[in-house]
Amino acid sequence: MSPAWILITRLIPESERLLDIGLRLGIAIVFGFLMQRVLFLIVARSENWIERVGHGSAMAKKRSKTIGQIFRSLITVLVVGGVILYGLEVFGWDVRPLLATAGIAGVALGFGAQTLVRDVIAGIFIIAEDQFGVGDLIEINGKAATVEALTVRCATLRDFNGFLHFVPNGEMKIVVNRSRGWNRLAVDVPIAHDEDLDRALEICRRAAASMSAEPAWREKLLDEIQVWGVESLSPTEMLIRLVVRAEPGPDVHEAARELRRRLHGALAESEIRLVGQREILISPSDPAQARRPGLSPDVRAS
Repeated sequence: MSPAWILITRLIPESERLLDIGLRLGIAIVFGFLMQRVLFLIVARSENWIERVGHGSAMAKKRSKTIGQIFRSLITVLVVGGVILYGLEVFGWDVRPLLATAGIAGVALGFGAQTLVRDVIAGIFIIAEDQFGVGDLIEINGKAATVEALTVRCATLRDFNGFLHFVPNGEMKIVVNRSRGWNRLAVDVPIAHDEDLDRALEICRRAAASMSAEPAWREKLLDEIQVWGVESLSPTEMLIRLVVRAEPGPDVHEAARELRRRLHGALAESEIRLVGQREILISPSDPAQARRPGLSPDVRAS
């Protein structure tokens, strides 16, 4: 008999003890699973309570989802860790030195891994202050992305192209949350400098008032579309600014697109030229062509 086989047979306990170990491990796994389900149920009740306190608003739903996701992850780690420690004790290992070593290692990790500690502390403040949550559209370092997951260490973001970003919480210096309160977009109309400015302003006001009065858009807008007036003047253009305000989401962008379409149609119907619609004078270089019937010396094209 080889030494390796002898070592294996010594490590394997007797059949009666092996049966006892298997039974105790099975009970521990079942108990851990039931404990996880019960705690998950408590977390779900807490999510419903948070939504009721927030009167079912979108912000309350996002906050409850974020908190529930964090607590579910924490419960899973604690339950699985407890079952593993109990399993080691069932096999006859003394887990007290292991726990003491883990405590010392945790202290050493706290001193050595300052970045990790900074990320965790930042994550705690993000969650406690409700700076943003799952489903919010945020902007970090000039890049906008949607929060798909949030833990005490990092946030998982997905941008417009579908790329997934994992950003440590400690790296977020300035975060812009685009999903809270309301959004406002400016719609600028560049009018040619030689057009009638008062007439162009009146056309913009009529288009804005007509769109604001429609029931379909009145439900999406928080207030009527405002014409702020002339935003800037230059030798080539006059910039008229209109403002659209709506709740966070696609409504404000849809309203801005529709307003641009209507303004373009109204201005074109009134023959108000936008910047870029220039008149080009084409003079034929051949005098014979200029004398042809039906062709004037100067041809106007717009």
